[in-house]
Amino acid sequence: MFIKEIKGDYTMTIDISQLPIIDDHCHPFMPTREKRDFDNCFTLSLIPPKSIDTRNTLLFKMVRKEMISLLQLDPAITDDELIRHRNERYRSNPKAYVDMLFKDIGLESLLVDYGFPVMGSRLSADELDWFHQTSSSVPTRRIHRVEATYHRLFEERVGFEELEELYISELRDEVEHQGAIAFKTVIAYHTGLKMNKISRSQATASYSKFLDTPDDLAAEKDVRDYLVLLAFELCMEYDIPIQMHSGAGDAPMLDVKLSSPLLMHDIVSDPHYQAVKIIFIHTAYPFVEEAGYLVNQYHNVYLDLSSMIPFSSIGVQPKLRQIFEMAPFTKVMYGSDGFNIPEVSWLGGRIIKKELGKFLNDLVEDQLISEDYAYTAAGLVLSENARNLYLRNWDRRTNG
Repeated sequence: MFIKEIKGDYTMTIDISQLPIIDDHCHPFMPTREKRDFDNCFTLSLIPPKSIDTRNTLLFKMVRKEMISLLQLDPAITDDELIRHRNERYRSNPKAYVDMLFKDIGLESLLVDYGFPVMGSRLSADELDWFHQTSSSVPTRRIHRVEATYHRLFEERVGFEELEELYISELRDEVEHQGAIAFKTVIAYHTGLKMNKISRSQATASYSKFLDTPDDLAAEKDVRDYLVLLAFELCMEYDIPIQMHSGAGDAPMLDVKLSSPLLMHDIVSDPHYQAVKIIFIHTAYPFVEEAGYLVNQYHNVYLDLSSMIPFSSIGVQPKLRQIFEMAPFTKVMYGSDGFNIPEVSWLGGRIIKKELGKFLNDLVEDQLISEDYAYTAAGLVLSENARNLYLRNWDRRTNG
């Protein structure tokens, strides 16, 4: 037990700062994707922000405070000076800078979705090589986004039988040879999470319509639902989880009304699919309470905290309370949704340790849990749940 801080009558006794972290969901970072000024990288919107607005968000104030602490800078430093100092440190020796960030938060591993971004140019071999060399101080483990496979096949306009055959073959190869520990889908971005069970004959007919009329949303939805549920079948066969984008994402590309995890009711309630380990990533933010409820009600449903951490800034603390009103500590995992710049993953690590520590400390103070259990719960969320969930290929590092 450690006495960490005292504010008035409040004594912080739970210190989880030295526990290891596994980042359950993130993306590669590299300078070639850092298209915005540093201060404007802390947003999920595709609409270009204004620096004057970004610098006056609580999230940026948190970034500023934590970076001044990490880099041991004068607290009076201006935002421009801070950003200039950061850029010089990062660009002069990227690996040393990233190693420092990872060591600071006790990062043990990155679970990486290589299908980033949702739309636009894919990551090149040179970009991936740079990312792996720069982040080599920790293992990176591979998550395969299924859309990265079937979108390419859509573009090639292959026939339905070939689409199905190549799709299944590539997903099998990802698990059997490329080291994928999980699949991921961003169907929420395209046709939403209210998926239907589609027969093969219906999918065949809808695919033909979709190729002829790409704006036929009903036909597109049938095809996407069919293909994602095929991935569910492989998840059951290989005993790997599937991460599902839920909640907020890149505005205005994502219609958040279609990304509530509650829309998955028919699928998660189907006894057949209860053998699939489903992880709602991004805490389904802003549908946080709903996600915590589903994790409580369905034995095969899990939740990760990425995107909510760090992007909800001071909202993390009340959101943790909403999640754990019902969700077991054994089914919630830390994640950052880091992308483009390494500081997103680093900031997420700093925030989760501070806010989860405060939350657990309050539970101890209220005599709801013991100090021993507080450390057990912290370990589960920060690393052990991920280690226990991703079993296949866990011992394989990925090379992207």
